[in-house]
Amino acid sequence: MALSQKEIEDLINSLIQKDEAETKPQIAKPRLRVYDFKRPDKFSKDHLRGAQLLFDNFSRQLTSHFSALFRMAIHAGVSSVDQVTYEEFAQELTNPCCVGIVNWGDLPSNMLLSIGMKVVLPMLDRLCGGGGTSPGVSRSLTEIELAMSKRIAQSIVDIFRDTLREYRIDARDLLITTMEVNPLFVQQALPPNDMVLSVSVALRFGSQTGTVQFCLPYTLLEPVLPAFSASRWFSRGRRADEDKGEADAVANALQDVEVPLSCRLGQALLSVEDLLSLETGDIIDLAMPKECYATIYVFGKPKFVAKIGRTGGRLAARIVGIAEDGEEDLIP
Repeated sequence: MALSQKEIEDLINSLIQKDEAETKPQIAKPRLRVYDFKRPDKFSKDHLRGAQLLFDNFSRQLTSHFSALFRMAIHAGVSSVDQVTYEEFAQELTNPCCVGIVNWGDLPSNMLLSIGMKVVLPMLDRLCGGGGTSPGVSRSLTEIELAMSKRIAQSIVDIFRDTLREYRIDARDLLITTMEVNPLFVQQALPPNDMVLSVSVALRFGSQTGTVQFCLPYTLLEPVLPAFSASRWFSRGRRADEDKGEADAVANALQDVEVPLSCRLGQALLSVEDLLSLETGDIIDLAMPKECYATIYVFGKPKFVAKIGRTGGRLAARIVGIAEDGEEDLIP
């Protein structure tokens, strides 16, 4: 059976189109991701895991510190770690509030520490000799209470600083500069759309429950963000040779550091009356034998036993032994 001219042309065209379709390069479709310009992610999941580990350790230390300070059953634990806008963080503050503005050395921004009113008032009651109970109503703090709450907040910041040092993050100059009780003033501390790391620590103070919240702006953490990584901490923990190298470097750097050293031959106790009546030429009995040994103090702590003598026309002390543990030197 013979094909017509039209059927032959249709067959040829179909073959040509099939060949072109096979040789045409396949262009991969681009993968699109939704990007929120109002709330862009600044912290990776690794950073959030690192923050969780760090604040877990911080919470354990805070539990021990507060239990000893207030002499009652206290427990702290991380309840949430998230990145939010500063506006979202500020909107959660109560009125009145108890917020400390924390300066972090030379870093370009400030950290905020919020202590819930449900726990700060019982804390103040406990420090003033009460049982640590809540007044029942939320009220603003007096000037004296604000000064006391600043000391409480600074103790929390000090524990946070020590925790950072354990993870090799420099935090030498963490200092609370001001305390705020009005959330409207706190809202003006940072631009509303700035991303912050918000960490909420649940605090159980006796029968009262509340929160201690940290607000760590991205602009503050950006210089130290590489150290704020869970994977980095785990990897460094397995590299003992690197840790030893750093320890050796620190030891070498300390070789030329000058340390205060003092020598005490004896001591005496005087009444205030005798102290006020001292004059030139008076003799003070040190209650020590003539041939006694002196104690050498380093950083105010007894370290060596020495014999007093002269060398080159100057008084000198020759070390003859190691001092036993004793009281620290209170004389500057």
